[in-house]
Amino acid sequence: MKSTAFDMAMVAYRQNDMEGAFRQFLSLAETGDAAAMNMAANMFERGQGTYRDPGRAVFWWKKAVELGNVDALADYGQYLVTTFFDGKEQKLGAGYLVTATERGNNRAGESLVEFALKNNEAGAKVYRAASDYCDRAIAAATDSYLRTQYVQKKGMLKYKLRQNRFGNSYIYFAALFSVIGAILLMVASVDLFLELHREYRDMFEIFTYIDRIPWEMDIAMFFASMILFTLGKVTNKLHLASFMQMFSSVFAVAVVVLHFICVINDGKVWYDKLLWYVVLVVIPLMLGKLLGEILRKIIGIQ
Repeated sequence: MKSTAFDMAMVAYRQNDMEGAFRQFLSLAETGDAAAMNMAANMFERGQGTYRDPGRAVFWWKKAVELGNVDALADYGQYLVTTFFDGKEQKLGAGYLVTATERGNNRAGESLVEFALKNNEAGAKVYRAASDYCDRAIAAATDSYLRTQYVQKKGMLKYKLRQNRFGNSYIYFAALFSVIGAILLMVASVDLFLELHREYRDMFEIFTYIDRIPWEMDIAMFFASMILFTLGKVTNKLHLASFMQMFSSVFAVAVVVLHFICVINDGKVWYDKLLWYVVLVVIPLMLGKLLGEILRKIIGIQ
């Protein structure tokens, strides 16, 4: 229950007596009134009845949130999602908006819906809570225009929720592409090296199958592995797969260096057929990157 003193401060606020209202809210906030803390925070943030001081606003918002004030959750959440554009602060603000919306605060619900519609990586919980608020708003709508607006917003939120679920699954598929591509790149590098330097085949008994396949197949395997490797590299977001990519890159570079050393030892110029090597690497790299960027756009992953 709000105190009579709080109600008097609200009367002063509504009558545009900002200085008087601010003094009363701040005095009540110092006594532990959570609702007054939220009002003092809002006035500090807007510079109403006092100088603008976002630091003091955040101080009082945090205190009010700790006391469970739902209006503070809504206002502080709105402040965080509109002031910060990424990082933990924005996620914290979205969480506050979700909590306040679930507790029936319509102002938080409106802010949550707008945030969710503008953000492609808000998360399933945010999209779901915003969609649920739209259901609530549809039921409470007083005219067909408002009802139609919320129906459309709910449709967009449902689409974002489906994209988010698909995107989460896609992240693991991208990591799988990365690992498979990295392993194939290492195998194909050694395979192609042994095709070019058959005198070293006895050192790698596992690659004895190269006698049974044409050299064109070796090149095709290397080409395909480079595309898959680059595709995974562009789309992957998991650290383990990234480590595999780095390891396979170093391994492949080492094989290439060994190839040129062997070419020089054989008395040939090191740039012999260099154009073919460049084509074999650059074209699949470009194709893999292009495909990866297309997939990122389709899925909506940043």
